[in-house]
Amino acid sequence: MTSAKSAKGSDRRSGAETRAEILRVALRLFTEKGYEATSTRDLTEALGLTKSSLYYHFRNKEEIVSSLLTARRHDLDDLIEWIAAQPRTPDLPRRAAQRWLDSTTPEHLQAMRLAHANQPLIRRLAADGRDVRRSFDRVIDLLTDEDTSPQDRILLHMSFDTAGDSV
Repeated sequence: MTSAKSAKGSDRRSGAETRAEILRVALRLFTEKGYEATSTRDLTEALGLTKSSLYYHFRNKEEIVSSLLTARRHDLDDLIEWIAAQPRTPDLPRRAAQRWLDSTTPEHLQAMRLAHANQPLIRRLAADGRDVRRSFDRVIDLLTDEDTSPQDRILLHMSFDTAGDSV
């Protein structure tokens, strides 16, 4: 992580760097200790920040999780845009699934573990309209047509759920 010198000569992170560091550390602590077991104090101590600094970037722990999931939502939006621009060929579902797999990083896998371990939180976020899983319906719609059997739609859904169910 790069740091910038302030007028007083001390090393300081930019706001974007601090925010990224909060997300990185929070994801690690939430997956190691669990979301509920990780306090804001745990976060601030691991980050070397004050609570007010943490709250400057995020209102609460739930907003941190929401931000972690937003990045994957953008990946899904990119996938949807890519699928929509592709010619409708028989191998499009396979290529789309491969593209989704290729975009999966270790951080995405951690976020997936976090989501699976914290279903009540994920349901709360989904109720607020922040449900990435529902967006996969759009992916399936783009990859199928009216002649697609219900079994094939389910198989396609299961393929994406298994391949990249990172919330």
